[in-house]
Parts: sequence; C-alpha cells; structure tokens
Amino acid sequence: MGTRADIRFQARDGTELGGWLFHPDGPAKRNPCVVMTHGLTVQIEHGLAWFAEDLAERGFVVLAYDHRCWGRSGGEPRCETDPFQQMHDIRDAITFASTLPEVDPGRIGLWGTSYSGGTALMVAAVDRRVACVVAVGPLISGSAMARRHVGEANLESHLATFHEARQAEMRGDGTQYRQHTTVQETVDWYKDVDPEGTWTNRISVLSHDMMMEFEPGDYVHRVAPTPLLMVVADRDTRCLTDLQLEAYERARQPKHLVMIRGGHYAAYVREFKAASAATQDWFARHLAPSPQ
Repeated sequence: MGTRADIRFQARDGTELGGWLFHPDGPAKRNPCVVMTHGLTVQIEHGLAWFAEDLAERGFVVLAYDHRCWGRSGGEPRCETDPFQQMHDIRDAITFASTLPEVDPGRIGLWGTSYSGGTALMVAAVDRRVACVVAVGPLISGSAMARRHVGEANLESHLATFHEARQAEMRGDGTQYRQHTTVQETVDWYKDVDPEGTWTNRISVLSHDMMMEFEPGDYVHRVAPTPLLMVVADRDTRCLTDLQLEAYERARQPKHLVMIRGGHYAAYVREFKAASAATQDWFARHLAPSPQ
C-alpha cells in the first residue's frame, strides 16, 4: 500500500506548492518517481490519489501536487490557471523530486490528465529529464476545443467577455471570475470523486482566455525519443477524442495508445482499472533499473 506524506516545495519564483508524496513499502533505496498533476479546477484529492496509490504499490515514489493558485498551493490570483506557468512549475517539481534521497533522478516520469495531460506533453517535449510520459485524455488544442464548445456563431461574444475582463482588471476592479462549467457530465463526475464537496465551480475569466493560447498538440511531435503513452476515451466530448487521436498520429515512436470506453471522465471512474494498469505497466517498462 505504501505511505503518504504531506509535502511542500518552492517554485523558482518562490511560490510554495503543496501536495502529497507517496512512498512504496520496502527497504530504503533510490526508487523511480512519477510527478503527477491534475486538470482544470481540480485538486489532487479528486481521483489522483487512486492512481498514485497503485503506482506506490508497484514500487514508485509519486509526487502529486496542486497547481499554483489552487487547493493547498500558494499563488495569486486564486482559481486562475496559466498553462505556461504550470508548465514551468512542473519542471520545478521535477527538479525538486530529483533532490529527494529516495528518488533516482535518472528515472523520473511524468503523468498528466485532461488539462495537465496537455501540459505533460509540452514538458516532455522540452525537458529531457522526463524519462517517459503518460497523458490521460489530454487537452490538445485550447482554441479548437473552445470553438467546438461555444460554436463559431458564438465565438465573437465569447471573446468579448475576455476583452471586458481585461478592461475591468486594468481599471482596478480586481480579478474577474465566472462559473467554470455548466456541463452535467462534469458536475456528475465531481459527485463521484469529491464526496466531501471541496470543489468550487469558480475560475478566473482570463483562465479561459489563456486556455485559447494553449496548444499542446503543436509540441507532440517533439516528445520523442521520450516514450509516450496516451490513454484516450472513445467518446470524449470535453477534450475531444478526434483531436487526441490526430495528435497521437503526429507523435513519433516510441509511443503507445490505449483506448477505453466512455466519456472524458471514464478513466477516473468506470475505466479506472484499465487506465491505472496501463499507467503502471508503462512506467514499469520505461523506468526500470538500468542493467548493471
């Protein structure tokens, strides 16, 4: 089963990030490590611990943390997501993990899901310390996703809300916020993974604007030679199955695709066993000790 401990570390700009460190059972030694992050508006207690616990049972140290401005991590403004800042924070998390005495710095993998699945693709493409990467239902194109969700006919008014928010903040009216989602599929998923009701359906308006700058699919061909596993649901209407499959085709070897049945959240509930098993097997294959 392993053990779990609270942990805090600093990003390069001094922002303190908080999360959990999972240790495998057994004698003290340098183990492979997985850095794990969550999706948009989510915290690590919303399903990530299940994946982390399974990995710890297979002998991995797992560092899971809340993104800055969310949950137990510091940062302002609260409830704001900047994808490029999150990418740099993940790189700082890899640096921090590499300093831990129980971690083999040459065997650090990266796991991301949904929004952070896209961030994981970007980090794996630019940071060669990542020995292998798993992206579960990753966001591939923020702009294409927004266009698909709001519709071309509504796009102009959608963009206008961002311009208005920027003007309000420039006037000194403070961070502008909005409801994150009205999608019933998402609301229902939180009922499954957040029985204590810690999730808040709130996000800064400009987080949605910055999402349209977020194009992880432009990086996917650069992930190689880092081994890439993508876990894709066949009816993902949130991060869009077709965009994920197109991105997988653009990725270079070594790569592997696991298809699961269901919508965007299937990997965390009904198809959890399949997604977790694929995750464990991929990391076990690519983070195994080097031959002596």
